Amino acid sequence: MGKLMKLDNLTRSNIWTISESELNQMLIDGKKKEGFAENEAHYMNIIRSVFDIQYFDRDDEKKKEQLQDEQYDLFYAPSEGEFNAIAIRKRRISKITDLSLENVSTLSSEDILNLIENNMGTGWQGLPLAIQDIIESAFYVDVSLMPEYAMHRKGGIIERRINDGYAVLEIQRGNWIEGIFIKVKPKAEKIKFSFNGNSYKDEDSDDDIEDEDDDNIDIDEKEDVTPNRDNEDDDDENIDDGEPAIEDIDEIDETEDEEDE
Repeated sequence: MGKLMKLDNLTRSNIWTISESELNQMLIDGKKKEGFAENEAHYMNIIRSVFDIQYFDRDDEKKKEQLQDEQYDLFYAPSEGEFNAIAIRKRRISKITDLSLENVSTLSSEDILNLIENNMGTGWQGLPLAIQDIIESAFYVDVSLMPEYAMHRKGGIIERRINDGYAVLEIQRGNWIEGIFIKVKPKAEKIKFSFNGNSYKDEDSDDDIEDEDDDNIDIDEKEDVTPNRDNEDDDDENIDDGEPAIEDIDEIDETEDEEDE
């Protein structure tokens, strides 16, 4: 992870990016600093949204064995009290309903497709709209349903999507195939502007947005995130029927009125 994050910089989003051992070290470092006790409840509210934590006696062999069986990582605390060890377990994103706006960006395209594949064969359209929105907040998603021969033909949609960097999931639908294509969206950079006219990039900042000075204005610089769907190349694309625009209809009505006069 590089530079170790500090407890003061934890949010419900970046907490997903740290490991059990990193969290343990953050707690050790944080307890040495003044003000930890006053803010401990705040830290633990964030931490426990992602991690299960138990304190125990390191001499209790039965408890240690139980925690290890439950997939906890065990660490000895720098103290000699009754609870001189800590067990930490990060919650796994094992099913589609575990996804949230805070954790979806920590997964790869393949991870998302695995969750969809293991969701009782519902495919993309069978997912709740809220889950679709969460996935699309961090990924481009393209779905096609077509016969197998069309899906797999040379130069067809699968080959094009793979060349565009998409991960692919195929779900059999009788003689047809539902193809789900997913690719990570680039993260928009956040720019800080100050009233003195100077600006700078806020890259990988550990500052919590809620604690920023009121003198700074955050502006999200959004990129064009419309996926390249290659519609012009797909056999089953929608064709524009050439319906007249509203303005054209108004002009036709005015012309007819003039002729009636």
